[in-house]
Amino acid sequence: MPTELSMYEAQVKKMQDLCEEHDLTYRFVKDQYPVIFTIRLASGFDAQLSMMEHAEEDGFVSPDARMSWIYEDGVLSVKVTGGTFTISKVLRTKIENILSKMIAYWQAFFFRDVIERKLLSPKTLPTAEDDDKAPLPEGAEPLEELVDEDGDELPTDEAEDDGDRPVLTMDDPEIAEAARIVRMANTASASLLQRHMKIGYAKASRLLDYLETLGVIGPFNGSEPREVLAYDTPDESEEGSADDEA
Repeated sequence: MPTELSMYEAQVKKMQDLCEEHDLTYRFVKDQYPVIFTIRLASGFDAQLSMMEHAEEDGFVSPDARMSWIYEDGVLSVKVTGGTFTISKVLRTKIENILSKMIAYWQAFFFRDVIERKLLSPKTLPTAEDDDKAPLPEGAEPLEELVDEDGDELPTDEAEDDGDRPVLTMDDPEIAEAARIVRMANTASASLLQRHMKIGYAKASRLLDYLETLGVIGPFNGSEPREVLAYDTPDESEEGSADDEA
């Protein structure tokens, strides 16, 4: 079964491939707080000008410029230092999607490792308190709403009005297909739906939540696949009897 660390390493590989494709290099500082992820040009100014050909807004790009994402107080923000650094919106979205998963998996692994090794006593474990939304770090700007690989907006934590909330039913083709896949495999995970439905991670996760709401699968279970719940199917003998009577 995949672990938090293996899932983190898989996202690192994706980030490495993405940066190499666009002639970028990155540094992920995760052993201090706040967590900082920085990209910069890997092989010179000319390569960065080439990378900008498909950028939405052209402009001067400083050779020493770098773009950094800061994860602090549960908020991911971005800022540019050392000059101007322009990349396309598509590339930025891909980086932010992968980075969000890297941070989530790394934190899950880190916390699990600390707990299992008993490096914190019960008295020193952190406690959650309800605070107002933390301000962004100085010089940082809020991220635009992320979209997944399929172009769908990622779900937010804001509550919707009951009148606007979609009614979930098995009549929805995608939900019905997701239910069929997990029941055939007798296991439920985002990667399973991604492979069979050719969709992105965000949509697969959202479909899993829908299936849980509809009673098809069990709740989130850490790194383990979700349980597929039993469901009623027509009894063949009963169908046969009905046909005979007809």
